[in-house]
Amino acid sequence: MNLKTYALSHLFRLLCLLLVTQVLLTACASTKSRDDQGPLGKLWHNTNSHYNGYFNADELMTESLLTLETQHVDNFSERLEMFPFLAVDNVSVVKEDLDNAIEKVAIVVKKHPYSNWVDDCYLLVGQAQLIQQDYETAERTLRFAMNEFRPRPKKKKVKGAAPANQTEEEEFVSKREVEANPEQAKRERLRAKEAAQKERKKLQREREKERKRKKKERDRARKQRIKDRKRGIRTPRDTTSRVVIENEPEEDDLVQDLGPVGMISIFDNANTTGVGEAYGKKSGSYVVRHRPAYQEIRLWLAWTYIKRDNFDRANLILEDLRADRGTYPDVRRKAMAVQAYLYLEQDRLEEAITYLEEAAQVAADRNEEARYYFIAGQLHQELNNRGGAAKAFESAIAARPSYDLEIGARIRLAQNDFLSGSGSASEAIARLEKMAKEEKNVDHVAQILSSAAVLALRDGNEQQGGELLRRALEDPSAGPLQRRQAYNLLADLAYGDRNYRQAKLYYDTTLTITARNDAAYADLEARREQLAAAVSALETIETKDSVLRIGLLPEDQRREWATTLFERRRAAAARPVNAVADNNVGAPQVVANSTFWAYQPQQMKRSQRDFRRRWGDRALQDNWRLGNRAVDFTDEGDITTGGDNTEPAMITDDEINDLLRDIPTTEAAQTTTRLELAQAYFTLGKEYRERIGDNEKALEAFNTLNNEYPGSSGEAESWYYQYLINKELGRAAEAEKYAKLLSGKYSGTKFERLANDPAYAAKLTAKEGEKNRQYDAAYAKFEAGDYAGADAMARANRNKLVGNDPLKARYDLLLAMTTGHVQGKQAYIGALQQVVSKYDNTPEQTRAREILRLLGETGARVPGQATGAAGGDFRESMTELHYVIIVFNEPTVNLNEAKVSISKYNNQYAKLERLRMTNVYLSEENNTPVLVMRRFKNGTKAVEYVQGALEKEKEFLNAGEYDYDVFAVSQSNYRQILSSRSSQGYRAWYPENY
Repeated sequence: MNLKTYALSHLFRLLCLLLVTQVLLTACASTKSRDDQGPLGKLWHNTNSHYNGYFNADELMTESLLTLETQHVDNFSERLEMFPFLAVDNVSVVKEDLDNAIEKVAIVVKKHPYSNWVDDCYLLVGQAQLIQQDYETAERTLRFAMNEFRPRPKKKKVKGAAPANQTEEEEFVSKREVEANPEQAKRERLRAKEAAQKERKKLQREREKERKRKKKERDRARKQRIKDRKRGIRTPRDTTSRVVIENEPEEDDLVQDLGPVGMISIFDNANTTGVGEAYGKKSGSYVVRHRPAYQEIRLWLAWTYIKRDNFDRANLILEDLRADRGTYPDVRRKAMAVQAYLYLEQDRLEEAITYLEEAAQVAADRNEEARYYFIAGQLHQELNNRGGAAKAFESAIAARPSYDLEIGARIRLAQNDFLSGSGSASEAIARLEKMAKEEKNVDHVAQILSSAAVLALRDGNEQQGGELLRRALEDPSAGPLQRRQAYNLLADLAYGDRNYRQAKLYYDTTLTITARNDAAYADLEARREQLAAAVSALETIETKDSVLRIGLLPEDQRREWATTLFERRRAAAARPVNAVADNNVGAPQVVANSTFWAYQPQQMKRSQRDFRRRWGDRALQDNWRLGNRAVDFTDEGDITTGGDNTEPAMITDDEINDLLRDIPTTEAAQTTTRLELAQAYFTLGKEYRERIGDNEKALEAFNTLNNEYPGSSGEAESWYYQYLINKELGRAAEAEKYAKLLSGKYSGTKFERLANDPAYAAKLTAKEGEKNRQYDAAYAKFEAGDYAGADAMARANRNKLVGNDPLKARYDLLLAMTTGHVQGKQAYIGALQQVVSKYDNTPEQTRAREILRLLGETGARVPGQATGAAGGDFRESMTELHYVIIVFNEPTVNLNEAKVSISKYNNQYAKLERLRMTNVYLSEENNTPVLVMRRFKNGTKAVEYVQGALEKEKEFLNAGEYDYDVFAVSQSNYRQILSSRSSQGYRAWYPENY
């Protein structure tokens, strides 16, 4: 290299260094206004905003959306969700990523406030909040962004030199910089919309005018033909004459201009003249320039309005986006889909179909296109539109989506004729059975069979429907959705057949595979609880009846039965498991949501089919089964199992006696068993009557009780039930029979008087009301502080109650509370423990347990003590600023480790709250450590945090390592706790007020 070249290169490096230094110095002056930024500064800010914070946040957003869409599983037997990422119930799996994304773009906005990507950052924040289902906050964010980043109107050029800082590249400005812009833009939009409406009305008037003119001409011609016929003149119809308006639009063109929903077509961008100009100019090209996010902000704001049921505002935004020629094509396409979503949320199905089909026609993704067509087909089926449904499902298949969507559309297409009333169920089921046998559908057999079962059940063929459901459950392709649907339908079938025991088992299984936040969970649990007592009585009857029959056998026959039972159990335990049996009994269970290849149902089924093809049906045995056998080596070297020639071990007397231990063999034990059977039959009949509503089954149970166990303790009440049931069923003679039986054997009893004295029921109701009033009076004395008077009144009224009166539990709890004040803490604890032991599954038991837990704490209050802390009362104020306090019950707790654990939890689940943590000590000895987290805007936010901490206690503070209680507390109540140096009063006050 010569000297000249070296000098030039050195000079070039020096100039580059100076240029970079100038760029950095210019760019780092972040306090400058927008107009003070130079070209290099703007470039630096835009580059860092886009390719640093915003890029990473956008990647997190994309990944979160993919995660939610993967987590959502489509149920093709129900209406599909248009947007799966909004249909996921549990969004906590992406909360951490979305919080990180919000934090990243917040930094971008802070460091680069004048970059072109600030509007995109606000949009991303609103999207993240909407996906996290924080709709109120998302609305505030998006509304602010919409007002902040409205497009700047073009400035008129003034003669002379333009200011140096005036550029045409800026697409938007803050409303603080151009105060008149929002109003001006609003007026321009209104003028554009009014012009479009006028043009549309003008076209409609012309069409109506032409229609009336044609009708008059036809009427005139018809009257003329009638006159001519009367005169004997035959005039041929003139089909060629037609008066044409100058420049009249063709019929098809007019429909095309009005669009499919009565508006100018938003997809025909070729026509840029005429009516189209009223909706604004084209969106322009943004291949090089940055595209403003204003339109997408408005779109997502409309989405948020829909989720908050503010349909009118959402509709105004969507109409404006679809009608404006300046809307970007991708935003316009999405606006059409969101418009359909709006109508679906309002249950306006016919209007939703139109937009779904239009959105499908312009969808950029084939799965998206197929999904819209599929939902449109489902809506057509709901409206019994056979032709429209078939066309929509065929369009979904033609889009060539993922095979899950395609097979769902093919199943719906096979069902379409029957569902629309033009075909038979047998034909549709045959088509589905044929689909299930195809090799390509091996992963969807359970789905196909479940769909066929639904058709059979709709057709009234319950036997075929049940068989198809069981086949679907046995197939390895059955996923959680198919299994849940099949078990639920089988449970409903058993319930309809009045096989309540089998129905409860199916409901139990359905609940085990149904998420607690599922909308159907509460109904399933209620149905299960409805059957629980009746099924328990049935099981008691079956067990007690069996052991009683065995107890009545002679001694030698009982021992023979025990021997046979023992040998049967031993043979069953020694039987090898055939993992490849045709009925799939003993087959390995499919692990749901596993990606391991050995747990994939389709892989398992293919492997089993290949094994049978090569080796036939042979039993599989593990090596440990062979290794545990006794082995003999013969002279020839053969291996024989000792089990083939060994006699089974003899059963011992101890084993027989163990089986006969619970068999009632004495007269006293058999009498006790009969009493238990009588009580079980009475409970069964009562449950059939009260909980299930099956009067025939109730009569059957009561008849068995009266015939086999006459004179039982529940005989009078069972006769009264039989009297009521027969009277309701219109069997007057039978009802009269039981009324006479009651008057003969149980004259003067409550049930006899209810059956024979119509006025007694009113007297009894008045008496029950009087008992409730007496209890209220005793409780009022307790609240007034008259504990001795409340105790005396409660004891006197309690002694008057007979039977299983529900007031007994309430009186006993009240007496326990009066005892606590009159006799002290130990007597209080003893009385509460009696309430807990006597009254299972009652509100009084729950309340007594809560009080006992509180009494286990040092310094817990006794009845009569002030509810609040010493020196003042607590008050509820959910709108006040709130804290969350964690009160540790161990004075020696390591607060540093606890803080680290809570900080990790906050970084993952409450990062945006920016909580601060401090510690204080309560009690007179300062030995009760408390962590205080500040702060929450209101009580609702604090309670949500507490609930999340309790649900995720392993991540928050491991309950096995820390003994603590966590509470939400307002500022004023927190001051009360500090002043009293105790949290005991707040512990008692908190559960009743939060």
